[in-house]
Amino acid sequence: MNWKFWKKEGQAASVPANGSKLAKPKELPESVGRKMVTGMKLDPDLVWSLRYVSRPMEARKNTSEFRIFNPETVHQKGIVVKNFTSLDDLPDLVLYSGFYDKSASSVEIH
Repeated sequence: MNWKFWKKEGQAASVPANGSKLAKPKELPESVGRKMVTGMKLDPDLVWSLRYVSRPMEARKNTSEFRIFNPETVHQKGIVVKNFTSLDDLPDLVLYSGFYDKSASSVEIH
């Protein structure tokens, strides 16, 4: 009998190797959105409606890897994006990916 009812099964899938939890989808950081609007010449209304999920990089401190997706498209397909790993099997829903360094405010988008 499993008496550890307070522990969720399958919890390890959303927790990376370093033990920290992955972040939920958020609005784009200012510097990421600005680069997409000014540098990539994308429509500002579209850019600011997008969401992103990120995870910290082990090799570089203050740097995170991110994926940008359209929440309307994801909702229409009936998919729930909880964190960065939710989009691992759905590369067609990832519009852009890249790296964001908070300390230097540098952005690299692919």
